[in-house]
Amino acid sequence: MGKKINVEVKKPDVKPPNVPVILAGVIVGSAIAAFPVVVLFCYLLYLAFPSLPIFLWIALSPFFYVVAKWSFNIILLRVVKSLIKPMEEGEYEMDFSNINFRNWLLNTSLFTLVISFWGMFPLGQAGLARYVMKTLGAKLGEGAAASLITDPPLLEMGDGSYAGWGAILASHTMDGKRLSLKRVRVGRNVMIGGYTVVFPGAEIGDGALIGAMSFVPKDTKIPPKTVWAGIPARQIGIIDEKGNIIIHKREEAEKFAGF
Repeated sequence: MGKKINVEVKKPDVKPPNVPVILAGVIVGSAIAAFPVVVLFCYLLYLAFPSLPIFLWIALSPFFYVVAKWSFNIILLRVVKSLIKPMEEGEYEMDFSNINFRNWLLNTSLFTLVISFWGMFPLGQAGLARYVMKTLGAKLGEGAAASLITDPPLLEMGDGSYAGWGAILASHTMDGKRLSLKRVRVGRNVMIGGYTVVFPGAEIGDGALIGAMSFVPKDTKIPPKTVWAGIPARQIGIIDEKGNIIIHKREEAEKFAGF
């Protein structure tokens, strides 16, 4: 009999993306691109009011700051959009030789950069938050809004759905040395309570209601017009045709869901 030979397959030596350098380049590049916009604005203002006293120019400095800030933010958002890498759903080794892990690492760093400058609800406006998330790849229906989306390209949210303040719609989890990427699908007219966490692969049917401070585990399928709550979330009621919430067993709901 032949002798068995063990062959060790060596993973290719792939360097991780230099995220700090990329983020610094995005910030500096966006600032350089925004500078001519601010200069042009000041020049046009000068042409319109050539005899404006110096003290008024000084008084207008906060306004110039706002113009500079939002010119920078808009350019930053567009630059980040052009740098977003494709992410495929699945389970992956957290190894830099895996392109999906590298792409996710770069993307999540870019998303965090945008949120750090724009804020979760820019100027307190849900419409601006929708604009930012849709630009970053989220599929949001008319009037849909959420306070924190970790992976915009892996989220679908139907018309009229809302996730309250502090709710997290997460399309990734990390378990040991493995990264899980799965799309989160939220139907139409869904209400997700504040500080609720929804994990990857969850599908929430039209008109469903998720109680505040609940946890929806991975791959949970929530039927339309049902009421869920708790950690982990489970069904505690339904919503009838008239829109009334009907709790099955109030004692049980009070025990694990705080109702």
